[in-house]
Amino acid sequence: MADRKLFLEKLLEEYRKSFDITQDYEIGGVYAAAYGYFSTVSEKYVLSPKANLWSIHGYEHILFLERDMIDDKALEDIRELMERHMAPELVCKGKKYPEKDHMYSYLTVAFLCEHSPAEEVLRSLEKFRYEKDYLFNFRGHTEAHLVLMDLAKGRAYANKAAKHLVAFYENVYNGVSVIE
Repeated sequence: MADRKLFLEKLLEEYRKSFDITQDYEIGGVYAAAYGYFSTVSEKYVLSPKANLWSIHGYEHILFLERDMIDDKALEDIRELMERHMAPELVCKGKKYPEKDHMYSYLTVAFLCEHSPAEEVLRSLEKFRYEKDYLFNFRGHTEAHLVLMDLAKGRAYANKAAKHLVAFYENVYNGVSVIE
């Protein structure tokens, strides 16, 4: 079993390669060991950036939550946090809709757990889904990514939208350099 603090340090070290990281973060009354923010912009223009044809903005917001173990209630609480705080505050920035060229925002929550969750919790985690479209998708959409790192077994689990994160978390756990 890996030490949770040591694993978090290694994980944040990998995320810092492309994310802005703030440690000791709080949103909606939920304390996170860290918060990560990533943004990207793609543009198409003719001859000069001043002649912009289109641009799209993509974002990811990630909360790192340290827990002994999670249950179905924790997943319900995360859905509520996403609906009431993460989407309105981080994606829409207090307005009704996200910015004009917003295409997507991923709301990611990474649970770093000391103890293995029950099988029914893993099934609930895999089925977890939260999506929100803004103005019939003209202002983009938001999607939930959940990942759970079981530090007792060294295994990562994720919902369907975040399956791509499983190998990343397990590689960090095993001390593999993920991004060179």
